[in-house]
Amino acid sequence: MSGATVRPGATPPMRRHRVHKGRRPVPGADTRVDTLLGMIMALMSDVAVLRERVDAHERLAAQGKPGTPEAVDDYVPDEAAMKSRAARQKRLIEKVCRPLAAAGVDGEDAAD
Repeated sequence: MSGATVRPGATPPMRRHRVHKGRRPVPGADTRVDTLLGMIMALMSDVAVLRERVDAHERLAAQGKPGTPEAVDDYVPDEAAMKSRAARQKRLIEKVCRPLAAAGVDGEDAAD
């Protein structure tokens, strides 16, 4: 442990939950750009979810099963479907983030 002695019967210290507070502000940076990027990433996430649901509908239809909301929610893709979805998501991310890559924005810098 940390080397501290613990008294018998003492309650353990409370664990603090860490909350991610986002990137540190950069002097002179426009906060509207961060807001816009956040909006784009949220929309991209929703598009990815919708594509997976459409894929589930198509695969259920190919199997002759009804595409009810419950059936789509319960659908478990096989290995081939998972690979296809992963490739589609990768293409989506590359396409949406292409302008950032062209501008030289590195993922390492964005995490700081």
